[in-house]
Amino acid sequence: MAGLTEAVVFFKDAEVVKEMFFAEFEAVLDDVVGIPDFANDEIQAAFVQIDETLRVTGVVFFTISFDSRGKVTGQWNIPLRHLLDHSSYGPDLGAGPIRVACRSACPVAWYRRQLWDPDTTAAGTFSRISAAALRNRLGIISEGADRVVSRAHVADFFKIPAYGAPQAEHLTTTSSVAGPVFHRRYRNKLQAIRRAEQLKLATQAETFSRALELQAEGFTRQLLDRESLIRNQKVKLDESLVLEQEVQSRLDRQQRLMAQKTEDLEALFEKGGQDYQSQMAGLRKEYADELERRLKDQAIHLEDALRRREQELYDRATEIVELRGELSTLREQNRRLMVDSDDKLLKAMVEKGVVFIAYHPGVEHLVISQDEMPEYLCDPLAYIASRCEVSDTQYREWLAHYRLPICRATDDEMQYCGQPIKKVMRPMLFRSGESDRCHEHSTSGLA
Repeated sequence: MAGLTEAVVFFKDAEVVKEMFFAEFEAVLDDVVGIPDFANDEIQAAFVQIDETLRVTGVVFFTISFDSRGKVTGQWNIPLRHLLDHSSYGPDLGAGPIRVACRSACPVAWYRRQLWDPDTTAAGTFSRISAAALRNRLGIISEGADRVVSRAHVADFFKIPAYGAPQAEHLTTTSSVAGPVFHRRYRNKLQAIRRAEQLKLATQAETFSRALELQAEGFTRQLLDRESLIRNQKVKLDESLVLEQEVQSRLDRQQRLMAQKTEDLEALFEKGGQDYQSQMAGLRKEYADELERRLKDQAIHLEDALRRREQELYDRATEIVELRGELSTLREQNRRLMVDSDDKLLKAMVEKGVVFIAYHPGVEHLVISQDEMPEYLCDPLAYIASRCEVSDTQYREWLAHYRLPICRATDDEMQYCGQPIKKVMRPMLFRSGESDRCHEHSTSGLA
Protein backbone atom coordinates (compact mmCIF):
# COMPACT_ATOMS: atom_id res chain seq x y z
CA MET A 1 0.00 0.00 0.00
CA ALA A 2 3.02 2.30 0.45
CA GLY A 3 3.59 2.77 -3.26
CA LEU A 4 -0.09 2.81 -4.32
CA THR A 5 -2.38 5.81 -4.80
CA GLU A 6 -6.10 5.31 -4.19
CA ALA A 7 -8.57 7.31 -6.26
CA VAL A 8 -12.23 7.29 -7.31
CA VAL A 9 -13.30 7.72 -10.95
CA PHE A 10 -16.89 8.69 -11.89
CA PHE A 11 -18.58 7.71 -15.17
CA LYS A 12 -21.44 9.14 -17.16
CA ASP A 13 -22.52 7.57 -20.43
CA ALA A 14 -19.52 5.21 -20.13
CA GLU A 15 -17.09 8.19 -20.12
CA VAL A 16 -14.89 9.41 -17.26
CA VAL A 17 -16.35 12.73 -16.05
CA LYS A 18 -14.65 13.27 -12.68
CA GLU A 19 -11.65 12.04 -10.68
CA MET A 20 -10.70 12.54 -7.03
CA PHE A 21 -8.44 11.08 -4.40
CA PHE A 22 -9.99 8.52 -2.08
CA ALA A 23 -9.47 10.88 0.88
CA GLU A 24 -11.63 13.46 -0.89
CA PHE A 25 -14.25 10.77 -1.55
CA GLU A 26 -14.27 9.92 2.17
CA ALA A 27 -15.04 13.61 2.87
CA VAL A 28 -18.02 13.29 0.53
CA LEU A 29 -19.16 10.16 2.38
CA ASP A 30 -18.81 11.99 5.73
CA ASP A 31 -21.18 14.72 4.40
CA VAL A 32 -18.44 17.34 4.67
CA VAL A 33 -18.76 18.37 1.03
CA GLY A 34 -21.09 17.46 -1.84
CA ILE A 35 -20.88 17.04 -5.60
CA PRO A 36 -23.55 19.37 -7.08
CA ASP A 37 -22.83 18.07 -10.60
CA PHE A 38 -24.34 14.71 -9.59
CA ALA A 39 -27.47 16.06 -7.85
CA ASN A 40 -30.52 13.77 -8.07
CA ASP A 41 -28.58 11.13 -9.99
CA GLU A 42 -27.24 7.59 -9.58
CA ILE A 43 -23.62 7.43 -10.75
CA GLN A 44 -21.38 4.53 -11.79
CA ALA A 45 -17.96 4.89 -10.15
CA ALA A 46 -14.75 2.92 -9.76
CA PHE A 47 -12.34 2.67 -6.81
CA VAL A 48 -8.87 2.51 -8.41
CA GLN A 49 -5.40 1.71 -7.06
CA ILE A 50 -2.53 3.19 -9.10
CA ASP A 51 1.17 2.37 -8.68
CA GLU A 52 4.14 4.78 -8.92
CA THR A 53 4.33 4.28 -12.71
CA LEU A 54 0.69 5.41 -13.19
CA ARG A 55 -0.47 1.87 -13.92
CA VAL A 56 -3.71 0.49 -12.52
CA THR A 57 -3.31 -2.47 -10.15
CA GLY A 58 -6.90 -2.90 -8.89
CA VAL A 59 -10.46 -1.70 -9.56
CA VAL A 60 -13.80 -1.98 -7.71
CA PHE A 61 -16.82 -0.98 -9.80
CA PHE A 62 -19.64 0.38 -7.56
CA THR A 63 -22.73 2.61 -7.84
CA ILE A 64 -23.60 5.59 -5.63
CA SER A 65 -26.65 7.91 -5.45
CA PHE A 66 -26.81 11.66 -4.68
CA ASP A 67 -29.67 13.85 -3.44
CA SER A 68 -30.79 17.30 -4.65
CA ARG A 69 -27.88 18.98 -2.83
CA GLY A 70 -25.24 16.64 -4.25
CA LYS A 71 -24.87 14.74 -0.94
CA VAL A 72 -24.71 10.94 -0.75
CA THR A 73 -28.15 9.47 -0.09
CA GLY A 74 -28.94 6.76 2.44
CA GLN A 75 -26.45 4.75 4.49
CA TRP A 76 -23.87 4.06 1.77
CA ASN A 77 -21.21 1.75 3.17
CA ILE A 78 -19.24 -0.52 0.84
CA PRO A 79 -15.87 -1.86 2.10
CA LEU A 80 -13.95 -1.04 -1.08
CA ARG A 81 -10.49 -2.07 0.19
CA HIS A 82 -11.87 -5.32 1.62
CA LEU A 83 -13.55 -6.20 -1.67
CA LEU A 84 -10.36 -5.38 -3.60
CA ASP A 85 -8.14 -7.44 -1.27
CA HIS A 86 -10.36 -10.52 -1.71
CA SER A 87 -11.19 -10.08 -5.39
CA SER A 88 -10.07 -12.24 -8.30
CA TYR A 89 -7.62 -11.23 -11.01
CA GLY A 90 -8.57 -9.55 -14.26
CA PRO A 91 -6.76 -8.20 -17.34
CA ASP A 92 -3.19 -6.95 -17.45
CA LEU A 93 -3.16 -3.13 -17.68
CA GLY A 94 0.64 -2.87 -17.85
CA ALA A 95 1.65 -3.86 -14.31
CA GLY A 96 0.49 -7.46 -14.39
CA PRO A 97 -3.03 -8.86 -13.90
CA ILE A 98 -5.08 -6.46 -11.80
CA ARG A 99 -7.57 -7.30 -9.10
CA VAL A 100 -11.18 -6.68 -10.17
CA ALA A 101 -14.38 -6.63 -8.08
CA CYS A 102 -17.62 -6.14 -10.02
CA ARG A 103 -21.17 -7.41 -10.07
CA SER A 104 -20.24 -10.63 -11.85
CA ALA A 105 -17.08 -11.16 -9.78
CA CYS A 106 -17.96 -10.01 -6.25
CA PRO A 107 -16.11 -11.70 -3.39
CA VAL A 108 -18.91 -10.80 -0.91
CA ALA A 109 -22.36 -11.66 -2.31
CA TRP A 110 -24.00 -9.23 0.10
CA TYR A 111 -22.65 -6.22 -1.89
CA ARG A 112 -23.30 -7.72 -5.33
CA ARG A 113 -26.38 -5.54 -6.00
CA GLN A 114 -24.37 -2.34 -5.35
CA LEU A 115 -21.73 -3.14 -7.98
CA TRP A 116 -21.81 -2.95 -11.78
CA ASP A 117 -20.12 -4.77 -14.64
CA PRO A 118 -17.55 -2.97 -16.84
CA ASP A 119 -17.40 -3.04 -20.62
CA THR A 120 -14.69 -5.61 -21.43
CA THR A 121 -14.31 -4.72 -25.10
CA ALA A 122 -11.06 -3.32 -26.52
CA ALA A 123 -12.08 0.33 -26.10
CA GLY A 124 -14.22 -0.34 -23.03
CA THR A 125 -14.13 0.62 -19.37
CA PHE A 126 -10.63 -0.72 -18.57
CA SER A 127 -9.14 1.26 -21.47
CA ARG A 128 -10.79 4.48 -20.21
CA ILE A 129 -9.57 3.91 -16.63
CA SER A 130 -6.00 3.24 -17.83
CA ALA A 131 -6.08 6.33 -20.04
CA ALA A 132 -7.35 8.46 -17.13
CA ALA A 133 -4.51 7.19 -14.92
CA LEU A 134 -1.93 8.01 -17.59
CA ARG A 135 -3.37 11.55 -18.05
CA ASN A 136 -2.67 12.04 -14.33
CA ARG A 137 -5.08 14.88 -13.76
CA LEU A 138 -4.83 14.23 -10.04
CA GLY A 139 -1.11 15.13 -10.13
CA ILE A 140 0.22 11.82 -8.75
CA ILE A 141 3.98 11.92 -8.22
CA SER A 142 5.44 9.29 -10.57
CA GLU A 143 8.92 7.85 -10.00
CA GLY A 144 9.13 5.84 -13.21
CA ALA A 145 7.10 7.85 -15.64
CA ASP A 146 9.76 7.46 -18.29
CA ARG A 147 8.95 3.76 -18.49
CA VAL A 148 5.22 4.28 -18.98
CA VAL A 149 3.98 3.21 -22.38
CA SER A 150 0.57 4.59 -23.51
CA ARG A 151 -2.04 1.99 -24.46
CA ALA A 152 -5.25 3.01 -26.14
CA HIS A 153 -7.09 -0.34 -26.20
CA VAL A 154 -7.66 -3.23 -23.85
CA ALA A 155 -6.03 -5.55 -26.39
CA ASP A 156 -2.70 -3.74 -25.80
CA PHE A 157 -2.87 -4.62 -22.11
CA PHE A 158 -2.36 -8.25 -22.90
CA LYS A 159 0.73 -7.67 -25.07
CA ILE A 160 4.31 -8.02 -23.80
CA PRO A 161 5.48 -4.62 -22.48
CA ALA A 162 7.61 -2.59 -24.91
CA TYR A 163 10.50 -2.43 -22.54
CA GLY A 164 10.68 -6.24 -22.60
CA ALA A 165 11.51 -6.39 -26.31
CA PRO A 166 15.25 -5.72 -25.96
CA GLN A 167 15.48 -8.37 -23.32
CA ALA A 168 13.83 -10.83 -25.71
CA GLU A 169 16.45 -10.02 -28.36
CA HIS A 170 19.19 -10.53 -25.85
CA LEU A 171 17.68 -13.82 -24.79
CA THR A 172 17.78 -15.09 -28.37
CA THR A 173 21.56 -14.76 -28.32
CA THR A 174 21.86 -16.59 -25.02
CA SER A 175 19.53 -19.56 -25.31
CA SER A 176 20.50 -20.97 -21.96
CA VAL A 177 18.89 -17.99 -20.15
CA ALA A 178 16.17 -16.89 -22.63
CA GLY A 179 14.19 -20.10 -22.60
CA PRO A 180 12.98 -20.08 -18.97
CA VAL A 181 12.34 -16.30 -18.94
CA PHE A 182 10.34 -16.50 -22.16
CA HIS A 183 8.21 -19.41 -20.95
CA ARG A 184 7.54 -17.65 -17.62
CA ARG A 185 6.36 -14.50 -19.34
CA TYR A 186 4.32 -16.53 -21.77
CA ARG A 187 2.62 -18.29 -18.88
CA ASN A 188 1.94 -14.96 -17.17
CA LYS A 189 0.47 -13.60 -20.36
CA LEU A 190 -1.64 -16.73 -20.81
CA GLN A 191 -2.91 -16.48 -17.23
CA ALA A 192 -3.79 -12.80 -17.74
CA ILE A 193 -5.67 -13.66 -20.91
CA ARG A 194 -7.51 -16.48 -19.16
CA ARG A 195 -8.48 -14.25 -16.24
CA ALA A 196 -9.65 -11.51 -18.60
CA GLU A 197 -11.72 -13.99 -20.57
CA GLN A 198 -13.14 -15.48 -17.36
CA LEU A 199 -14.13 -11.98 -16.21
CA LYS A 200 -15.63 -11.26 -19.63
CA LEU A 201 -17.57 -14.54 -19.59
CA ALA A 202 -18.75 -13.89 -16.02
CA THR A 203 -19.88 -10.40 -17.03
CA GLN A 204 -21.74 -11.72 -20.03
CA ALA A 205 -23.28 -14.51 -17.96
CA GLU A 206 -24.43 -11.96 -15.38
CA THR A 207 -25.88 -9.77 -18.13
CA PHE A 208 -27.72 -12.71 -19.69
CA SER A 209 -28.90 -13.85 -16.25
CA ARG A 210 -30.31 -10.41 -15.44
CA ALA A 211 -31.97 -10.22 -18.86
CA LEU A 212 -33.52 -13.66 -18.28
CA GLU A 213 -34.67 -12.62 -14.80
CA LEU A 214 -36.25 -9.43 -16.15
CA GLN A 215 -37.90 -11.37 -18.99
CA ALA A 216 -39.15 -14.00 -16.54
CA GLU A 217 -40.51 -11.27 -14.26
CA GLY A 218 -42.24 -9.63 -17.22
CA PHE A 219 -43.76 -12.94 -18.33
CA THR A 220 -44.84 -13.65 -14.75
CA ARG A 221 -46.52 -10.24 -14.48
CA GLN A 222 -48.24 -10.78 -17.83
CA LEU A 223 -49.38 -14.24 -16.72
CA LEU A 224 -50.73 -12.85 -13.44
CA ASP A 225 -52.52 -10.07 -15.32
CA ARG A 226 -54.04 -12.59 -17.73
CA GLU A 227 -55.13 -14.84 -14.87
CA SER A 228 -56.67 -11.88 -13.06
CA LEU A 229 -58.44 -10.82 -16.26
CA ILE A 230 -59.73 -14.36 -16.78
CA ARG A 231 -61.02 -14.50 -13.21
CA ASN A 232 -62.76 -11.15 -13.59
CA GLN A 233 -64.29 -12.17 -16.91
CA LYS A 234 -65.45 -15.44 -15.37
CA VAL A 235 -67.09 -13.60 -12.48
CA LYS A 236 -68.79 -11.22 -14.90
CA LEU A 237 -69.93 -14.19 -17.04
CA ASP A 238 -71.42 -15.93 -14.00
CA GLU A 239 -73.19 -12.72 -13.00
CA SER A 240 -74.50 -12.31 -16.55
CA LEU A 241 -75.80 -15.90 -16.58
CA VAL A 242 -77.60 -15.41 -13.25
CA LEU A 243 -79.07 -12.12 -14.48
CA GLU A 244 -80.14 -13.74 -17.74
CA GLN A 245 -81.89 -16.53 -15.85
CA GLU A 246 -83.71 -14.01 -13.64
CA VAL A 247 -84.81 -11.95 -16.65
CA GLN A 248 -85.97 -15.07 -18.50
CA SER A 249 -87.95 -16.18 -15.43
CA ARG A 250 -89.64 -12.76 -15.14
CA LEU A 251 -90.39 -12.80 -18.86
CA ASP A 252 -92.01 -16.23 -18.60
CA ARG A 253 -94.19 -15.05 -15.69
CA GLN A 254 -95.23 -11.92 -17.59
CA GLN A 255 -96.12 -13.96 -20.67
CA ARG A 256 -98.25 -16.37 -18.62
CA LEU A 257 -99.98 -13.46 -16.86
CA MET A 258 -100.63 -11.73 -20.21
CA ALA A 259 -102.13 -14.90 -21.67
CA GLN A 260 -104.42 -15.30 -18.64
CA LYS A 261 -105.59 -11.67 -18.86
CA THR A 262 -106.27 -12.06 -22.57
CA GLU A 263 -108.38 -15.14 -21.97
CA ASP A 264 -110.36 -13.39 -19.21
CA LEU A 265 -111.08 -10.35 -21.41
CA GLU A 266 -112.19 -12.50 -24.35
CA ALA A 267 -114.53 -14.45 -22.08
CA LEU A 268 -115.95 -11.22 -20.64
CA PHE A 269 -116.61 -9.76 -24.11
CA GLU A 270 -118.31 -12.94 -25.26
CA LYS A 271 -120.47 -13.16 -22.14
CA GLY A 272 -121.58 -9.53 -21.68
CA GLY A 273 -121.73 -7.99 -25.17
CA GLN A 274 -125.47 -7.11 -25.13
CA ASP A 275 -125.45 -6.01 -21.50
CA TYR A 276 -122.58 -3.69 -22.33
CA GLN A 277 -124.55 -1.90 -25.07
CA SER A 278 -127.60 -1.37 -22.86
CA GLN A 279 -125.47 -0.14 -19.97
CA MET A 280 -123.71 2.37 -22.25
CA ALA A 281 -127.07 3.72 -23.52
CA GLY A 282 -128.36 4.15 -19.96
CA LEU A 283 -125.16 5.91 -18.90
CA ARG A 284 -125.33 8.30 -21.88
CA LYS A 285 -128.94 9.28 -21.02
CA GLU A 286 -128.13 9.73 -17.36
CA TYR A 287 -125.11 11.91 -18.24
CA ALA A 288 -127.18 14.08 -20.61
CA ASP A 289 -129.91 14.65 -17.98
CA GLU A 290 -127.35 15.53 -15.35
CA LEU A 291 -125.57 17.93 -17.72
CA GLU A 292 -128.84 19.74 -18.59
CA ARG A 293 -129.76 20.13 -14.92
CA ARG A 294 -126.33 21.58 -14.09
CA LEU A 295 -126.52 24.03 -16.99
CA LYS A 296 -129.93 25.31 -15.80
CA ASP A 297 -128.67 25.80 -12.24
CA GLN A 298 -125.59 27.60 -13.51
CA ALA A 299 -127.68 29.89 -15.75
CA ILE A 300 -129.91 30.87 -12.82
CA HIS A 301 -126.88 31.56 -10.66
CA LEU A 302 -125.26 33.71 -13.36
CA GLU A 303 -128.46 35.75 -13.91
CA ASP A 304 -128.66 36.55 -10.18
CA ALA A 305 -125.00 37.55 -10.16
CA LEU A 306 -125.52 39.74 -13.23
CA ARG A 307 -128.46 41.56 -11.63
CA ARG A 308 -126.44 42.19 -8.49
CA ARG A 309 -123.54 43.53 -10.53
CA GLU A 310 -125.83 45.90 -12.52
CA GLN A 311 -127.31 47.26 -9.27
CA GLU A 312 -123.81 47.82 -7.88
CA LEU A 313 -122.77 49.66 -11.04
CA TYR A 314 -125.86 51.88 -10.86
CA ASP A 315 -125.19 52.72 -7.24
CA ARG A 316 -121.55 53.42 -8.04
CA ALA A 317 -122.49 55.78 -10.92
CA THR A 318 -124.92 57.68 -8.70
CA GLU A 319 -122.27 58.04 -6.05
CA ILE A 320 -119.72 59.31 -8.59
CA VAL A 321 -122.16 61.98 -9.86
CA GLU A 322 -122.79 63.16 -6.32
CA LEU A 323 -119.09 63.24 -5.52
CA ARG A 324 -118.34 65.24 -8.65
CA GLY A 325 -120.96 67.82 -7.68
CA GLU A 326 -119.51 68.10 -4.21
CA LEU A 327 -115.99 68.38 -5.66
CA SER A 328 -117.07 71.20 -8.00
CA THR A 329 -118.65 73.05 -5.10
CA LEU A 330 -115.53 72.62 -2.98
CA ARG A 331 -113.30 73.86 -5.77
CA GLU A 332 -115.40 77.00 -6.22
CA GLN A 333 -115.34 77.64 -2.51
CA ASN A 334 -111.62 77.08 -2.39
CA ARG A 335 -111.01 79.44 -5.31
CA ARG A 336 -113.05 82.18 -3.64
CA LEU A 337 -111.22 81.71 -0.37
CA MET A 338 -107.86 81.82 -2.13
CA VAL A 339 -108.78 84.97 -4.11
CA ASP A 340 -110.04 86.76 -1.02
CA SER A 341 -107.03 85.66 0.98
CA ASP A 342 -104.56 86.48 -1.81
CA ASP A 343 -106.10 89.92 -2.36
CA LYS A 344 -105.77 90.75 1.28
CA LEU A 345 -102.19 89.39 1.42
CA LEU A 346 -101.12 91.17 -1.77
CA LYS A 347 -102.72 94.40 -0.67
CA ALA A 348 -100.88 94.27 2.64
CA MET A 349 -97.59 93.56 0.86
CA VAL A 350 -98.07 96.41 -1.65
CA GLU A 351 -98.92 98.83 1.15
CA LYS A 352 -95.62 97.90 2.78
CA GLY A 353 -93.69 98.68 -0.40
CA VAL A 354 -93.18 95.17 -1.80
CA VAL A 355 -92.70 95.06 -5.59
CA PHE A 356 -93.29 91.77 -7.48
CA ILE A 357 -90.65 91.11 -10.15
CA ALA A 358 -90.42 87.88 -12.19
CA TYR A 359 -87.78 86.78 -14.67
CA HIS A 360 -88.68 84.69 -17.69
CA PRO A 361 -86.86 84.12 -21.00
CA GLY A 362 -88.06 86.59 -23.60
CA VAL A 363 -89.07 89.44 -21.22
CA GLU A 364 -86.15 89.51 -18.79
CA HIS A 365 -87.28 91.36 -15.59
CA LEU A 366 -91.03 91.77 -15.43
CA VAL A 367 -92.82 93.94 -12.83
CA ILE A 368 -96.22 92.46 -11.93
CA SER A 369 -98.90 94.66 -10.42
CA GLN A 370 -101.27 93.66 -7.65
CA ASP A 371 -104.22 93.32 -10.01
CA GLU A 372 -102.31 91.09 -12.44
CA MET A 373 -100.86 88.83 -9.72
CA PRO A 374 -103.83 86.37 -9.64
CA GLU A 375 -103.63 85.96 -13.42
CA TYR A 376 -99.85 85.36 -13.23
CA LEU A 377 -100.20 82.86 -10.42
CA CYS A 378 -102.96 81.00 -12.26
CA ASP A 379 -100.84 80.35 -15.41
CA PRO A 380 -97.39 82.00 -15.52
CA LEU A 381 -96.49 80.83 -19.08
CA ALA A 382 -99.77 82.09 -20.55
CA TYR A 383 -99.26 85.44 -18.79
CA ILE A 384 -95.67 85.75 -20.13
CA ALA A 385 -96.82 84.75 -23.65
CA SER A 386 -99.40 87.55 -23.63
CA ARG A 387 -96.75 90.05 -22.52
CA CYS A 388 -94.49 88.83 -25.41
CA GLU A 389 -97.46 89.29 -27.80
CA VAL A 390 -97.40 85.62 -28.92
CA SER A 391 -99.68 82.69 -28.34
CA ASP A 392 -99.17 80.25 -25.50
CA THR A 393 -98.22 77.48 -27.97
CA GLN A 394 -95.69 79.63 -29.81
CA TYR A 395 -94.07 80.71 -26.56
CA ARG A 396 -93.71 77.13 -25.39
CA GLU A 397 -92.14 76.08 -28.72
CA TRP A 398 -89.78 79.09 -28.59
CA LEU A 399 -88.88 78.28 -24.98
CA ALA A 400 -87.87 74.73 -25.99
CA HIS A 401 -85.75 76.20 -28.82
CA TYR A 402 -84.22 78.79 -26.48
CA ARG A 403 -83.18 76.21 -23.92
CA LEU A 404 -81.77 73.77 -26.53
CA PRO A 405 -81.11 75.39 -29.95
CA ILE A 406 -80.86 72.33 -32.20
CA CYS A 407 -82.48 71.22 -35.45
CA ARG A 408 -85.73 69.49 -34.60
CA ALA A 409 -86.36 67.97 -38.00
CA THR A 410 -87.23 64.27 -37.65
CA ASP A 411 -86.47 61.30 -39.89
CA ASP A 412 -88.57 58.20 -40.63
CA GLU A 413 -87.79 56.79 -37.19
CA MET A 414 -88.86 60.07 -35.48
CA GLN A 415 -85.32 60.87 -34.42
CA TYR A 416 -84.21 64.56 -34.22
CA CYS A 417 -81.51 65.81 -36.57
CA GLY A 418 -79.81 67.47 -33.56
CA GLN A 419 -77.57 69.82 -35.55
CA PRO A 420 -76.76 72.98 -33.46
CA ILE A 421 -78.37 76.16 -34.89
CA LYS A 422 -78.43 79.88 -34.09
CA LYS A 423 -80.60 80.81 -31.13
CA VAL A 424 -83.59 83.19 -31.72
CA MET A 425 -83.58 85.59 -28.76
CA ARG A 426 -87.18 86.96 -29.04
CA PRO A 427 -90.34 84.83 -29.09
CA MET A 428 -92.04 87.17 -31.58
CA LEU A 429 -89.32 86.45 -34.20
CA PHE A 430 -89.55 82.64 -33.77
CA ARG A 431 -91.28 80.61 -36.50
CA SER A 432 -91.87 76.94 -35.79
CA GLY A 433 -90.58 74.72 -38.59
CA GLU A 434 -88.14 77.42 -39.80
CA SER A 435 -86.32 78.95 -36.84
CA ASP A 436 -85.75 75.48 -35.30
CA ARG A 437 -84.26 73.90 -38.45
CA CYS A 438 -80.71 73.73 -39.72
CA HIS A 439 -79.76 75.11 -43.11
CA GLU A 440 -80.14 71.73 -44.82
CA HIS A 441 -83.62 70.99 -43.49
CA SER A 442 -84.79 74.57 -43.81
CA THR A 443 -83.74 74.65 -47.46
CA SER A 444 -85.34 71.26 -48.19
CA GLY A 445 -88.47 72.39 -46.44
CA LEU A 446 -88.68 75.50 -48.61
CA ALA A 447 -88.11 73.40 -51.70
